[in-house]
Amino acid sequence: MIKKKFKPMCIEGNPLTEMAVTNRNQLLPCCYIDHPIHIQNPTIKKLAEASDLSKHSIDEILQSKEWVGLNKSLQEAIESGDTSKVPKPCVYSCSQEQRREEWGK
Repeated sequence: MIKKKFKPMCIEGNPLTEMAVTNRNQLLPCCYIDHPIHIQNPTIKKLAEASDLSKHSIDEILQSKEWVGLNKSLQEAIESGDTSKVPKPCVYSCSQEQRREEWGK
């Protein structure tokens, strides 16, 4: 069995993905978490609610406690390998075996 490696695609400098704007006018770290099941995750739900582009600028959203907290948990997971503080949708989306070939580049 191939060990799944966590490599967040939304981290700055990663060319694999970009931020996404949903049809609800919310900014999300990537399009992979814009799914009804993932949006139910409490952390992702709070992140989405704090990311309304009709109420906040992109800079305000990226500097919000929700986005800063997500970025911190992602950075810590990259450094330590411990994904326990990362929202499950992020771990699921960025730990897929089928992405392993893309990561080698």
